[in-house]
Amino acid sequence: MNAIFYVLPFFLLLILIELSAARWMGKKTYRLHDAITSMNIGSLSEIVRTLARLISIGIYAVVVEHVGAFTFDVKSPLVWILAFFMYDFFYYWAHRTGHEVNLIWGAHAVHHNSEDFNLATALRQSSTNQIFYWLFYLPLALLGIPVMVFGITVLISLVYQFWVHTRLVPKLGWFDRYFSSPSNHRVHHGKNDYCIDRNYGATLIIWDRMFGTYAEERDDEPVIYGTITPLESWNPLWANLNIYAELGKNLRQTSGWKNKLMLIFGPPGWTPEGMLPHGPINSVQFETPAPKWQRVYGLAGYAGVTMLTIGWASAFQKLTLPMAVMYGLLPLLSAVSLGRLFAGQRLALPIEILRVLILCGALTSGIWFTTVTPAFQLLGAAGGIVSLLLLAMTRLEHNVSEPGASLVTPP
Repeated sequence: MNAIFYVLPFFLLLILIELSAARWMGKKTYRLHDAITSMNIGSLSEIVRTLARLISIGIYAVVVEHVGAFTFDVKSPLVWILAFFMYDFFYYWAHRTGHEVNLIWGAHAVHHNSEDFNLATALRQSSTNQIFYWLFYLPLALLGIPVMVFGITVLISLVYQFWVHTRLVPKLGWFDRYFSSPSNHRVHHGKNDYCIDRNYGATLIIWDRMFGTYAEERDDEPVIYGTITPLESWNPLWANLNIYAELGKNLRQTSGWKNKLMLIFGPPGWTPEGMLPHGPINSVQFETPAPKWQRVYGLAGYAGVTMLTIGWASAFQKLTLPMAVMYGLLPLLSAVSLGRLFAGQRLALPIEILRVLILCGALTSGIWFTTVTPAFQLLGAAGGIVSLLLLAMTRLEHNVSEPGASLVTPP
């Protein structure tokens, strides 16, 4: 199973602690729809990135074995120190490129389009980053950094980056000068002018100071979170694809190969007439009504998506690739259906009821999920029954969008 799933319970516990602490401090740092959307996006990204890692790690291993300049002893502290600094350095450039090249920004933007900043936002990871970012780490393979050392270094970095996504930890003095910290990372997620394209560091902030991309959090100008063009959707698929959809539309409307290449590889906001200016920053957060039943069902729905994702991960090694892809679509469709329910889209409630019925049938019939344990099947079926009971007692209590919205169309 992907190692990130082993630390997921720890992450969820910290989210609950942060939520409780924020309430005790009288701060509103969480909104139900946004937090659940972020966590569902995180679950889906691990499925896609697990599949992508089969290729990227395989290539890394081949390069180490056949091209690696040195052979390192994994027991030597020096190789771990070297791997840490090299990974952190190349992460800086990968992350910076993800903000400064429109094609790669399309992959990374999902992490930024939440208008909240909390530990749930840390789980809001792109499903397509892996397509591009692995290329930046090939220098480690060329040097000969062993696959195990590289993999553990990556995991340690990811775990470290989780805690910096919080508004509850203030500035930390000398620590902020050398390390990525909550204060530094709050700037990175801001859409204020002084925050744009700043503070890319994963663990260390020294690279930003060296290459001129550092900005200190300002006490007189609170950070406004999100992207300049707001997402305004709870659909996790649209959150991953909206930048690409906009890029495709712009490519069709733009003439000339030079202009088309600049749209792809130039900075976000580039147009043939120059950089697209932006007006005043909108500080009003996107929100839809969240009646009590929806709050309860939203938490149950997230638990269902997470359970499906963990079930998929636990059975992954037993599955053929086509079967893994097919199983992986189930949590995706579940998360999309939940997002439609949050937005109050037309037919969202009957579609969600139909989805739960199909899933219960798949769990109990033995046709699907033959690779997971009976306990998982029983737990999933019980969750489906509870979901149906909750849905039976509910109705959409707010306006619906126009009919015909597709899986990748924003509400």
